[in-house]
Amino acid sequence: MESLFKIYDKFFEILEYKKECGKKLDIFKLYNENGLIAEIYLPLNFNTITIILPGAGYSKKTKRIIFKNLNYLLEEKIGLCIFEMKKCDLNKTDEEFFEFFKKIVGEIRGIIKFIDLNFKPKNINIIGVSLGGIIGFVVGAIEERIKKFIFLITGGNFEFITWKSILRFYFKKDCKRNVCRKMHKIYKHFLKNKLYNEIQNLPRKCFLYDPLTYTENLKNRQILMINGLFDFIIPFWSVIEIKKKIKNAKILWYPGTHLTLRYFLPFYKRVILKFLKNGNKCWN
Repeated sequence: MESLFKIYDKFFEILEYKKECGKKLDIFKLYNENGLIAEIYLPLNFNTITIILPGAGYSKKTKRIIFKNLNYLLEEKIGLCIFEMKKCDLNKTDEEFFEFFKKIVGEIRGIIKFIDLNFKPKNINIIGVSLGGIIGFVVGAIEERIKKFIFLITGGNFEFITWKSILRFYFKKDCKRNVCRKMHKIYKHFLKNKLYNEIQNLPRKCFLYDPLTYTENLKNRQILMINGLFDFIIPFWSVIEIKKKIKNAKILWYPGTHLTLRYFLPFYKRVILKFLKNGNKCWN
C-alpha cells in the first residue's frame, strides 16, 4: 500500500492566509500556489475542525448551501473548513482524472498540515460529498490523523458508477465495457489478495483513485455514510461495495436521489452532530 501512497506525495503548502475577526466567528482564507483553496470558520473555544469536500459543479451557490446546512456545527464548537473544488469537470479522460486527483489530494493534505500546525485541534474530520467523498477516501487512507468520516452520496467501484449509473451518458468512454469488466475481475483479485502494488500495473489509472483500493486503510476508522435509495449517479451497489470492505461503516438511506440530498440533509442534523462528537459509540 505504501507504494500507492507515493503516487500522491506531491504536497501543496499553504503560502498565505487572511484572517477576518468577528464577535463569535473568525474566518481564515487559505491560499496556495493555485490561489484561494479553502475558507475556515472557527467559533470561540473550538476543539474540532471538519473539512468539507464538495462534489463536482462547485460554485458560490454550492458554498452557501453547504454553509446553510452545516453551520449549526459551529454552535457546538466544531470549526468548518470548506474546500474550494475548482475546475471540476467530470467529462475527463482516465488520465486527466488521475492528474486531477493527484492535484486535489495534494491540496487537501496541505490544508490538513496547516490546520494541525496552526490550530492544533483535538480532532480533524472529513465530510465528503459525492466526488468529494471519493477524494476523501484517498486522503483518509494516507492521512492517519483523520479519525471520523462522513460520506454523503458517495460509493466505490467505478465499473458500477461508469456503466450502471446515469453518468454513462456523460463520461468520456476511452475504455470499452467488456474490457472494463475484465480488468475489474483482475482488480478484485488483487484486492482480495492484498496485491496492492500490482494495481499500479493495470493499464487504467481509475483503479488508483477508486475508494475500494483504499478501504483496507480505513477499516479501523469511524465512518458514517448517507445515501439516496434512488440515486442514479452513485448506484445502490456502489455503496454496498464499500460496506462489504468496511464492516463497521454505518449506512443511512434517505428516500431520494443524488440531487435531492439537500432537502433530506436537515433531517440528519442530530445524527451528524452525535457522530462527530462520539463516533461509532452513538450507534451502541
